[in-house]
Amino acid sequence: MSMINYAHRGASAYYPENTLRAFYAGLEMGADGIETDIQRTKDGVLVLSHDDSLERTTGRKECISDLTYDELLDVDFGLRMSEKFKGERIVRLDTFLTHFGRRGLTLALEIKRSGIEADCLQCVNSLRCRNDVIFTSFMWESLVALRKLDVDIRAGFLTREITEEVLDSLTKKHIQQICPLISKVRPEDMALAAQRGISVRFWGIKDVDLMRRAIELGGDGMTVNFPDKLASALNA
Repeated sequence: MSMINYAHRGASAYYPENTLRAFYAGLEMGADGIETDIQRTKDGVLVLSHDDSLERTTGRKECISDLTYDELLDVDFGLRMSEKFKGERIVRLDTFLTHFGRRGLTLALEIKRSGIEADCLQCVNSLRCRNDVIFTSFMWESLVALRKLDVDIRAGFLTREITEEVLDSLTKKHIQQICPLISKVRPEDMALAAQRGISVRFWGIKDVDLMRRAIELGGDGMTVNFPDKLASALNA
């Protein structure tokens, strides 16, 4: 299996993260996967945002969960990065899946808030995208809740390191992927994961040197803000 090039929040080195423009740019740059993050608004709409707070991406002090979806539509998610991106809006999960589901891509959907697992599953299933999706989270209890709701949907655990204890826990819960911080991974860690049949997707690829290290380690995928550079390296 070749390494999946996940555009991290889209081509976020060049475009406002988690916007449709960033996602489409990632595909144009050669990505065959997209990584994004799921939050829930005050009125229960699933939307894509890494942070609960709007401050880093828009300069506003509110949180996603403080505002309704309609109120969030008044927020500009492009202008803070550059005037040329003025007018980018928050993206609903169902809109994202309508655009990018059932296209042969791998969609890594990170659950950022506890308690939204059932709604996330319902959205993915209603749009018939479950074969495209792998749900991930840093929150172990969220993955446990997900697995109670669905025994088959692909899931991955975001963590810093690969350890035997973590791999044992993943095996018991039928969680198919571990997502470690690239700077913490050793070749022997990759061997441990392979022995258990657990795939590895790296995160924390901040520069080309770390990207090259991830390629050498031979994981199943990595999230990068610069999918063009990864595409060039994989095609070399």
